[in-house]
Amino acid sequence: MPRLRTSGRVALLVILVALGAQAAAWRVGVVDAAGGGKYSTLLIDQFGNAHAAYASDTRHELRYAFWDHRLNRWFTMVVDNRCSGFVSMALDSHQRPHISYLDYGFNRLKYAYWDGAAWHSQTLNIHSKAIEFYTSITLDAGDHPTISYYDVATPEDEVVIRLRVVRFVDGVWETATVDPTLGSGKFNSIASNAGQHLQIAYANVHYETQSVRYAQWNGKSWAFQIVENTPENPLRISFFSVKLAIDGTGVPHIVYTDTEKRCIKYATLRDGKWQREVVDSIVREAYPDRNGITLGPDGTPYLSYYDAQRGVLKVAHRESTGWVAEEVDGNFAGYTSSIQVTGDEVIVVYYDENGDQLKFARRPVRPLAPANAGERLSPAGGR
Repeated sequence: MPRLRTSGRVALLVILVALGAQAAAWRVGVVDAAGGGKYSTLLIDQFGNAHAAYASDTRHELRYAFWDHRLNRWFTMVVDNRCSGFVSMALDSHQRPHISYLDYGFNRLKYAYWDGAAWHSQTLNIHSKAIEFYTSITLDAGDHPTISYYDVATPEDEVVIRLRVVRFVDGVWETATVDPTLGSGKFNSIASNAGQHLQIAYANVHYETQSVRYAQWNGKSWAFQIVENTPENPLRISFFSVKLAIDGTGVPHIVYTDTEKRCIKYATLRDGKWQREVVDSIVREAYPDRNGITLGPDGTPYLSYYDAQRGVLKVAHRESTGWVAEEVDGNFAGYTSSIQVTGDEVIVVYYDENGDQLKFARRPVRPLAPANAGERLSPAGGR
């Protein structure tokens, strides 16, 4: 297990411009008005089109939106009318969406995919009585899914609360336990490069073992590591909203929320050791939120996150001098965001609770000049 190392103490924030100037760089619009928008997940395909999957609490629907870059327009549809949220999406080799999510009312894991003409959905027959909170999906080279999930109880009423995966192998769904430690997997995020470098980042939320963890498939079994833990065992759970991205060489990049220190953190593996940085402070986390992370064409990490107290969505990216954070939207819009970077744009989708709608924001990818750089943070992040 690699040794942990932080990158230094938090330094003073330098304000370069007013917050109004930051927001002006972002173009904000609505994807789906009054159609819900919680647990949104965004992907950009190889043709430059955008795909978003999300849930409607009021209608209990799994919904999907497609942005045609040629028409510059969003199209929305209902995938399933029995969804309680915790949506994740992957695109196959034909750039078609595959989605994992939870069934409404029955605590079961569901899977849906588009075959080019119609949606197909199914409830997975897993030996579990209750599956709750986040799901996450990735595809192998043959477009077969692997889904991570939080297994809470068995049909025999045994409380297990563990991280598991289910994989479609040779026409059969197979399950395996990734981390049996009590409380592992409530916030989980799986990623791979077409089935290679299969990895999961997740939080353990049990008081005695609370931590941010990372698991990797070695071809035969799952091996996990501790990215950060809390030896003090405080009275509140310390780590939420974990999200993972991996680069072209399989190196993991993780964003998560430290609820004790009220900050957003970023971790990655360098020379076999976990390097952690404080990115920005927040007043209060949302629950159960999920942060966003993606990597630009040059490998630059971009993070999206929400300050629930201020009702503000922010995006931060890494520069050589430190993290630069921008306010994207406010008025309590920004819950469960998802972020992607194309060749020339940064795009975020997120939930606006005031209008019960899915929104998007976009700005050009470019080095931010001092005139509109937003909040420039220290190399270790923070205020």
